[in-house]
Amino acid sequence: MSRGLSGKAFLHLAAIVVLSTLAGLLAPRQIPLIEAAEHRAADIRLSLLSPPESQHPDIVVVAITEDTLAGLPYRSPLDRGFLAGLLRALDGAGARAIGLDILFDQPTEAEKDAELRQALLLLNAPVVAAWADKGDGLNEKQTAYLGAFLEGIKKGRPDLLVDGSGEVARWFNTGWLRSDSWRSLEYVLVEELGGGETYGLERIAFRSPPDAGTPPFKTFPAHTVKFLPKPWLKGKIVLIGSDLPMSDRFRTPMSVATEGGDVTVPGVVVHAHILAQMLEGRQAPYLGWVDEGLLVLALAVFGLLAAALDVSTPAKVVAAVGGLAGLWVGGFALFKFAGPLIPLLGPSLAFVLAGGVANAYRGRQDRRQKKFIRQAFSRYISPSVVDSIADDPSSLSLGGERRELTYIFTDIASFTSLIEKSEPGVILPILNAYLDGMCRIALERQGTIDKIVGDAVVVFFGAPADQPDHAARAVSCAQAMNVFANDFAEKQRAAGIAFGVTRVGINSGPAIVGNFGGEMFFDYTAHGDTVNTAARMESVNKHLGTTFCITGATAAGCPDMHFRPVGSLVLKGKTEGVAAFEPLSEEAAAAPATAAYLEAYRLMEQEDQAAAAAFAKLAEANPQDGLAAFHARRLAAGEVGTTIVMGEK
Repeated sequence: MSRGLSGKAFLHLAAIVVLSTLAGLLAPRQIPLIEAAEHRAADIRLSLLSPPESQHPDIVVVAITEDTLAGLPYRSPLDRGFLAGLLRALDGAGARAIGLDILFDQPTEAEKDAELRQALLLLNAPVVAAWADKGDGLNEKQTAYLGAFLEGIKKGRPDLLVDGSGEVARWFNTGWLRSDSWRSLEYVLVEELGGGETYGLERIAFRSPPDAGTPPFKTFPAHTVKFLPKPWLKGKIVLIGSDLPMSDRFRTPMSVATEGGDVTVPGVVVHAHILAQMLEGRQAPYLGWVDEGLLVLALAVFGLLAAALDVSTPAKVVAAVGGLAGLWVGGFALFKFAGPLIPLLGPSLAFVLAGGVANAYRGRQDRRQKKFIRQAFSRYISPSVVDSIADDPSSLSLGGERRELTYIFTDIASFTSLIEKSEPGVILPILNAYLDGMCRIALERQGTIDKIVGDAVVVFFGAPADQPDHAARAVSCAQAMNVFANDFAEKQRAAGIAFGVTRVGINSGPAIVGNFGGEMFFDYTAHGDTVNTAARMESVNKHLGTTFCITGATAAGCPDMHFRPVGSLVLKGKTEGVAAFEPLSEEAAAAPATAAYLEAYRLMEQEDQAAAAAFAKLAEANPQDGLAAFHARRLAAGEVGTTIVMGEK
């Protein structure tokens, strides 16, 4: 201010600065609209500008999904026999520790209740179960049952704090109370793992995902855990909780980066973020009270100085807009390149209040200037400011890309019939061993396991990592799978189990690959005709008499491998044929029977009548050759040429 400023005027202006500073500090905490806008500005930076972090290496989320519940006898309470089996599977896989974000506040089936309690008591891995009491809405009967059920079992509170903006952004670590009934779930888990720091009321340091299609934590549906390779779970801290559309879901600061900007996440995922924060001993990147106070004070002083400038009104407007623009742009850039997350609405409010009141005090504003103050106030605290910054569809979409892929589909012949005729205790361990072997082969060859559906295994090559030789990799992988599957089936049949042969179908081509699942679930998969055709190639084996069938597109990518032609297959629903081939080993390719087949095929290709006799002779000489027998039958029935119209999928 000017040197001629009186002491009284100085005190008045100092009071303006102090009051504006207090308003800038308190308004974002007391006024819902300003609080929501401040949270929104912080959320934009956290979700879109946080540097990507690799998926957490030690924490895994096991989610109870709608698909999980669909396979259980009832929805609620969760089937405790299933949960006991899940815990044993995790323990058997070598999980390091297990946290249960599930309340056991009422009895179900006595036998299953006892089975779950026994499992909780006998696990090798430390386990912590969720605890609540009457203060959380439970009645006396529920509290008593929960206490009895968890007797002798570590427990912690799964409470999450929802702030005025409707988000879970803070957590209260009650571990310092040293009471088993009040310690948080995360605190007890960390204590079981060797101890961690206690923070009290603390902002959650949410992890930024590696990319738009990958969640911060590996997430597996609960009903798939028994099929997962054990190395995926060995040494991991596993959190079990629900991922259901209408239950235990929360908005978080990271929700802005998801499609729609208002997506909720399961509570168990929030617990995973808190647990990771405790294990790593890190803090959220917000300013402390002192630093925030100094920033708000500086903006209040700057607003006062801007109002005191002896310049025209347009120049003051430029100074005000420039100052606030510098604050907002600087706030985003500072977080992007240095890390601190400074408040924006509070300092903006302090700037506007200090400048506006100072202008009124000095008597330099007319009606137009007062209108400008109201417009400026409205402009700079409106959520539309952060909405405009958030308007970036490319960063909000789940994403996907077109890639050249090779897909493998496998299936066990007549397995459904075998399942229906077998005892679960006998056939399920056999199926698990088979799937474990098939998945291990795929992973050893850098394949991506898309999904396991019953006895079917689906694998693709060419993504997420670039693999120019994806076709050759896929065929080599499938051949190894074929050797394993044949040996496995022979051993089972020798033991009296009618285990069928494994059929394989492969196709190469373009597909859209990316994360097509829920916003927090990892479901990296592909869609397109290439995938559908690969599935069809597996299913046509049962009609052709083959067990291994690939398309010409795949064969073209395998110049150093041997194949024999099957024909041009017109798949159901298609009008054009797809060239199909059967892979051969080095030994089979050099066999006289293969040479005879190729000669018979040449005659069939030329629609020579001698083809029928050639295939009939070949089938008689080689009764194990299902493909030769197939061609012999179709030619005997009057068909000609190599085009084969498939009547079924």
